[in-house]
Amino acid sequence: MNDMSGSLRKPSLAPEDLASPQLFRLLLRLGLPAMFGLSINAAHHTINMVFVGMIGEDQIAAIMIVLPILMLVAAFGEGIGVGVATEVGRALGAGKRSRASTLASVSLAAGVAFGAASAVVIVVFPSFLVFGATPALEPLAQHYLLIIAVSIPLTMAQIILDFLAIAEGNARFSMWTLVACFALNMILDPIMIFGFGLGLQGVAIATILSQLVALSIYGAYHARRLGTIRPTFGWRFGDLRHLKPILAVGAPTTLTSLATAGAIAAMLSVAGTFHGEDGIAGVGIALRLLAVGALPVIGISLGAQSILSFAWGRGDISRVRSATRILTAVTSAVGGVYGLTAVIFSEHLASFLTDNASVVSIAGQVIIATHLPFLLFGVRQTLLVLFQAQGRPKAALAVGLAQNGYLLFPLLALLPPFFGFSGLLWAMFLASALTGLLSCFCLARSLGALRQRAAEPLTAIRSHPRFCP
Repeated sequence: MNDMSGSLRKPSLAPEDLASPQLFRLLLRLGLPAMFGLSINAAHHTINMVFVGMIGEDQIAAIMIVLPILMLVAAFGEGIGVGVATEVGRALGAGKRSRASTLASVSLAAGVAFGAASAVVIVVFPSFLVFGATPALEPLAQHYLLIIAVSIPLTMAQIILDFLAIAEGNARFSMWTLVACFALNMILDPIMIFGFGLGLQGVAIATILSQLVALSIYGAYHARRLGTIRPTFGWRFGDLRHLKPILAVGAPTTLTSLATAGAIAAMLSVAGTFHGEDGIAGVGIALRLLAVGALPVIGISLGAQSILSFAWGRGDISRVRSATRILTAVTSAVGGVYGLTAVIFSEHLASFLTDNASVVSIAGQVIIATHLPFLLFGVRQTLLVLFQAQGRPKAALAVGLAQNGYLLFPLLALLPPFFGFSGLLWAMFLASALTGLLSCFCLARSLGALRQRAAEPLTAIRSHPRFCP
């Protein structure tokens, strides 16, 4: 009987059977909860912006100034999370539960330690870290950053625990934990902002309190041994060697997130050059709405990644190919519907977040430029999780860094100086569209290679194939 079968199938909060022959049903049972959980995350951030917008546009801009800093830190948590989820999935597929538990324990400890060190750096150097702020925004951004620094170790722990729950096939538990966390956050936001008169600092405090509740839920989950993985404090110093493959697989995700954080800072800076604080707020609103659509696609992909990693660990290439094709169809449909909806109702969506006519107009233009190429985002995301499941970090890095890295920055350097704000819009559009086309080409090549190799044993496949096989 499979490791994921048996008594673990009976409790309602137990993981799914990752070897289930009902592949489409399994993808939905893993992908939909992950999608819903991250959609709640996106909705939470959007509602957060609504509350902050009630205070003023300066507060929206201050949060956008701090956002790249928090993304820089979270990038390492996401990298560790993706790396450990992939390695744990392959270990479970190979029937090595004890190794999976050790990987989880070491990764969690490393993530929390990094989060604590990052919080110390933020507290010591707050002025240096908000370099992109105008004189009017700098005090607001600094105060928010100093309080939110407390949450960084908590954020790292929550990110890794979420990835571990999904990796073992328990996306439902991850979903309900996220729902509880974000629902509490949305309740606490107006209480802290308006009830206690804390303003922007109240947003940070609400976040910290909600994270503590989420971590308590995960603590109870693992204490009651409801999952397959058993994180413990009993790991040895020599177990740190397991971090090497985790970091290798997660490095592309970290670097991609770092590039995204840098890209956001650069785009906000360019927007501020042409339209001041209204430009920063308008671009910030558009990027927030882009995250609303991206997170559901990413959530579905996260659920599918556990299937792909488990199948690759077992050497079931046909299952990897089938899961990839299903995932491509589902993510493309979700991304396509959201992208078209955002383009059609661009200014209406922006007006929900602010009543400033100038900001709404700017945001509407940016929404169109960023959401038209979003129709291909599902293909890009499918390709990324396939490369990660196969242990192909270089290929994942090449795709991950395209949109907000080696395609965007040259365009930002060339177009805005000649075409002004329109140049920024074209740079954002072209970087996304070219990334989507590159992803379509590479995914087609990868699926062709999987079809040819489906009858071969896993050992016959190169551990790190070429970028586009």
